[in-house]
Amino acid sequence: MTGDIECRILWDGLDRAAWEEWFAAVERANLLQSYGYARAVCPREGQRPRHGRILINGTVAGLLQIQEAQIFNRALHAIILDRGPLWMPGFGTPEQICAFFTAFDQEFPRRIGRRRRILPEVEDTPEMRAALSKTRLRRRDGADAYQTVWVDLEPDPEALRQKLKGRWRSSLTKAEGSDLTVEWHWDGATLLKLLGAYEDDKTRRGYPGPSVGTVADLCRALLPEKRVLIGNALLDGDIVASVLLLGHGGGATYQVGWTSEAGRSRNATHLLLWGAMLVLKEAGYRDLDLGGVNDGDAKGVKLFKEGMGGKTITLVGHYE
Repeated sequence: MTGDIECRILWDGLDRAAWEEWFAAVERANLLQSYGYARAVCPREGQRPRHGRILINGTVAGLLQIQEAQIFNRALHAIILDRGPLWMPGFGTPEQICAFFTAFDQEFPRRIGRRRRILPEVEDTPEMRAALSKTRLRRRDGADAYQTVWVDLEPDPEALRQKLKGRWRSSLTKAEGSDLTVEWHWDGATLLKLLGAYEDDKTRRGYPGPSVGTVADLCRALLPEKRVLIGNALLDGDIVASVLLLGHGGGATYQVGWTSEAGRSRNATHLLLWGAMLVLKEAGYRDLDLGGVNDGDAKGVKLFKEGMGGKTITLVGHYE
């Protein structure tokens, strides 16, 4: 109990279908809190997922998914909460966030043998920082804030296009007037080719990104549900650029992509990501998470993603 707010966490009381129904109601539901993500990642890491509902004064107000590992009857115990909790519409005030993390700490208190890694899905504002300071969570020294760009897909296509920054929109217009053609599919038909090209491109250009193994595991978990969207830009029948997006609840995430010199000179990535917004919108997705950005070595990537007309969200950073 924090002030007049009673917060409880109910664990593992939902089957998959019920969890997905709640998850679909969340605004900006991110990939790391999705059921498919845990199913793909936890076996690789020797973890098990746990799913909880957050009750505020007896009402379901939010969800969380943790990854847990333990040996010797929890003598050694690790808890990971990445980009959670997620709140239902109308919830997630600073007071409720304080109440949640107080309850979370009471269930998993800091102690010898327990490691906690917590990246709250909480925007970095003075009010939210103050709320977290009232809990027993401790911010990691030197922890960088996490940034991502979210695009709201609910406006009509004309309004979405108007939200594109001028330079981004000009590049898209150039791509639309080029000799590229585009194909889209949800069945993973060109997944292996995309992953191979992505790995070669990542190695050659030296940029950070998820491993091919992790991406492959995610796709295997989500392909049966038709939640893997691949777009290819073709020049004379050959693929010169690709993007891969993953759906989860009412949201989707831009996962990886690659482009050749021929694709780059024709702004193929602009054409593919604009097309992805329209395909996802048509499929019923409400939000698109463009993935992590920063103001350091990848500032150009941040400017590119912000050019798509989304909102840059800065989270409070890592806690333990």
